[in-house]
Amino acid sequence: MKLFRCFFIMLLGSVAGASSPVVMAQSCNSKIATTSPTQRFHDNQDGSVTDQQTGLQWSRCSLGQYWEDNTCLDEPRALPYAIVALAVEEGWRLPSISELSSLVELRCSAPAINNKIFPATTPAAYWTATRFINRDGYFWQMHFLHGEGIPEKADSMAYVRWVRGK
Repeated sequence: MKLFRCFFIMLLGSVAGASSPVVMAQSCNSKIATTSPTQRFHDNQDGSVTDQQTGLQWSRCSLGQYWEDNTCLDEPRALPYAIVALAVEEGWRLPSISELSSLVELRCSAPAINNKIFPATTPAAYWTATRFINRDGYFWQMHFLHGEGIPEKADSMAYVRWVRGK
């Protein structure tokens, strides 16, 4: 089943014309206190970490990447919301907007996340499971360029970080 999912995602990426993510250098302001310190996360030694503050277990890599040698390899895949449900790994799910926003590192941008814990995170929009109640067919995304939540149409493209627990 995993092989089918990987093939499906690769095929979708080529059919949809998904472009490679833009690589940017993270910028952090050391005068601002960290909001997601490294010591808050327990390394599960399997490509995931557990947030000791929230109890949630997070995939260290975005969908399309895999964990090897303490980093995320390969390219993340941006997908429309409806396709994300087909790519979910057993036991994992999309996070809510509040869960995903707990990973935002407010002192950093491009990406606004702890790069030690979540290396190779694309400074772009990531899907959440939270519907935007003011408009049908819209869901909240967390944009990791600056760490802000934005509502977007379900047919737009965004990246995925899986979570489990609670």
